Amino acid sequence: MSFIIFQVITQTISSTLHWLGLCFGIRTWAGPHPRRWPWLIGTTVVLAAWLVAIMLVAGNNFFHNGVLPPRIPTAMLLTLAFGYLLLLSTSFRGIIAAIPQHWLIGIQTFRVLGGVFIVRYLQGEIPGFFAIPAGVGDVLTGIFAPLVAYWLYSGKSYARGAAIAWNLFGMADLVDAVAIGVTTGGPGIVFPIVLIPIYAVPRAFLIHSYSLIGLLRKTSRQPQPREALDYGADVA
Repeated sequence: MSFIIFQVITQTISSTLHWLGLCFGIRTWAGPHPRRWPWLIGTTVVLAAWLVAIMLVAGNNFFHNGVLPPRIPTAMLLTLAFGYLLLLSTSFRGIIAAIPQHWLIGIQTFRVLGGVFIVRYLQGEIPGFFAIPAGVGDVLTGIFAPLVAYWLYSGKSYARGAAIAWNLFGMADLVDAVAIGVTTGGPGIVFPIVLIPIYAVPRAFLIHSYSLIGLLRKTSRQPQPREALDYGADVA
């Protein structure tokens, strides 16, 4: 029960922080224009409904193994498809570009919680060939996230290259974990840990993608230090 509560709280907090970053992008992109309200209200409703729905269906063992098509990779692919389809919208691209890179990267500090796979392996609940690469990759991505974010925030000359490399590593880790899970049938991936592959993984991959697009195209907005300090106040 304690692990279920931990997962629910973790996913809720990370989702809230993602929403705050999106709200900041909306407010910066739209300014005082009334068009910001449909985006603010719409994203709030969609993200809240998504979080509640995914927890309910996962808690009812909807994503169990042994069904075709396999539901865990299907859920991930549908989420990714929706996230990339949003990029067809000029408005959405403007919103993402308005979110500072150090926020897109720093939020991935939550990836250190992927170390739960290693804990589960040590408890004999998940095989090591899946838990170790998935857990270690997540932990490394999460540990370096605040460092790379700080480099970008400080304007270090090597920050952009480091951020691109970090994004590629984080994406490769997710692909590796998913590939192992799919080829082995996702051993031991049950509620609440199933929330990681069906909910946290596609969100993390999309954020990596949005960050990488901004870095490669140099379209991301970089705030001044004073503005960055007021970040939380702006989205409150």
